[in-house]
Amino acid sequence: MKTKRIIIIAFILLLAGVLMFTKKHEIYQYGKHVLKSYNGNKTKSIKNSDAVWGIDISHHQKSIDWDVLVSENKPDFIFLKSTEGVTHQDSKYKAYKKKAQQKGILTGAYHFFSYSTPGKAQAENFIKHSELTESDLIPVLDVEYIKSRKSYKSKVGEIKAFCEAIKAEYGMFPIIYCECDYKNKVLGSDFDTYTFWISDLYKSPSCDYAFWQYTDSGRVNGIGRIDNNKLRDGLNINDYLIGSAKK
Repeated sequence: MKTKRIIIIAFILLLAGVLMFTKKHEIYQYGKHVLKSYNGNKTKSIKNSDAVWGIDISHHQKSIDWDVLVSENKPDFIFLKSTEGVTHQDSKYKAYKKKAQQKGILTGAYHFFSYSTPGKAQAENFIKHSELTESDLIPVLDVEYIKSRKSYKSKVGEIKAFCEAIKAEYGMFPIIYCECDYKNKVLGSDFDTYTFWISDLYKSPSCDYAFWQYTDSGRVNGIGRIDNNKLRDGLNINDYLIGSAKK
């Protein structure tokens, strides 16, 4: 009886793993469909061949072959990590931004929020290092759940302080990157008017969004494994430039 129970449990776990892989695989294939549209294979059989597609990068991408990236699957946009906390500045940000812009790719900068330092000081670090212009995408604030932290509500005030400092500098609130669960449970209705870049690696987001990070394991020639993102269908990427948002 005990052996039979173990076999049943093992089968259930195996089935759950297969289902999880299938969900992720479907999203990954969706990403490949988007890439195909930039390889010149624009056919009616390709799902969302006109999708506005992009990636997000940082110093973790140690080497990028920009010529291969552009010739085989040129992104419409790239979000680059600029800063984290009050002191960290990404070592690849300025070089990668320059390369992307030389290749005719729209660029934007994001800040990874630290729960241990003041929001306004973090914004000052971001503003100083990012050197954004009106042709850049609206700044992004990346707020995430972290394993070592149990409470987040107490830090919403610091998140707001960061956002207010960004608005004072650029004339608009930042786009917020997070999961739907974080948006609903931590940020709440105080952020209803903000634009969101939502991470959901298994399905289309259940909350409102403008940008969607749909996989963290897309294979992109010229870089390798990378986060893949798309603009929500029906939206215009140019509306999310700093210069456009100011109007």
